[in-house]
Amino acid sequence: MAINRRLFLTGSVGVAGGALLAACGSGSSPEEPAASAAEREVQTDKGPVTVPAAPAKVVCADYYGAFAVVDLGLIPVGVGGGGYEGTGAFYGDKLKAVPVTGDYTEPDVEKIAAAGPDLILRTIDTPDALYQQLSTIAPTVVISFQQLSLLDVANRLGDVLGRGTEAKALLTQYEQKTAAVKTKHADTLAKYTFSFVQVATETAFWTLGPAWTDTTVLLACGVQLAEPSKSQTEQTQEHSFEQINILEPSGALLIPAGPDGVTASPDNAAMTDLDLWKNLSAVKAGRVYPIVSGASSLGTGIQLADRMDTVLTELAGS
Repeated sequence: MAINRRLFLTGSVGVAGGALLAACGSGSSPEEPAASAAEREVQTDKGPVTVPAAPAKVVCADYYGAFAVVDLGLIPVGVGGGGYEGTGAFYGDKLKAVPVTGDYTEPDVEKIAAAGPDLILRTIDTPDALYQQLSTIAPTVVISFQQLSLLDVANRLGDVLGRGTEAKALLTQYEQKTAAVKTKHADTLAKYTFSFVQVATETAFWTLGPAWTDTTVLLACGVQLAEPSKSQTEQTQEHSFEQINILEPSGALLIPAGPDGVTASPDNAAMTDLDLWKNLSAVKAGRVYPIVSGASSLGTGIQLADRMDTVLTELAGS
């Protein structure tokens, strides 16, 4: 199955925040305040880390951090995984030429060192041995996105990167966009319920529950989930293809789009080619919509909200 932005994330909401420590006391030498102003201490999953006040050369030592860094107006000097040219124009145009410094989850320490970073960012759980290796190159910040909501991601990285103003502006943009979709399409949203489903294996699919990160964006846009998604407590619930009929209550079905954010991903075929799928009422009525999936930052959440704006317009006219 093709890589996507959600492959390593669970999207559960957590609570955390960075800390900015005060500068040196009045007894400091003239040089000390300048040194202090050039650095800050932030809280990370590995404890407090001293970072540059305004990092300029950030290496994203896994796949997902790059999106959140770009959201805040900074282009990384190294990224993990590659394939960013297939993530859509907004991110692809900015990231396609950035050197790849490792695969999706495992960084190449030598390549990262060659990039000359002033800060290294990890957004997934990181073994202590790897953390120590990376920390010998540059200050290394580990903040697992698995523990954060999209809003938390923006706020935490805004603190780490010294870009709190940009983070606040992004949050405002996200809130305005989702609220606008909810208001504009109130009648359609009241008429239909939705299920967002993804292929899980060659013989099973997932329904995505309210806690799944993509689903949180849909809910902010006013989407009503159909059963069983509405009541499931797990972020994902696996069902065999023989159980596809549980999607019958859905007024409309959402499936992952490919890189263009509009056309259905080929990965859906294992499910959508089945006769059981084709016999669902929503499918027969033509109410199946590919949407952007893999929200790992507020910017990608805004892309999903934009896509739902279009989907709801089409649904209203169906």
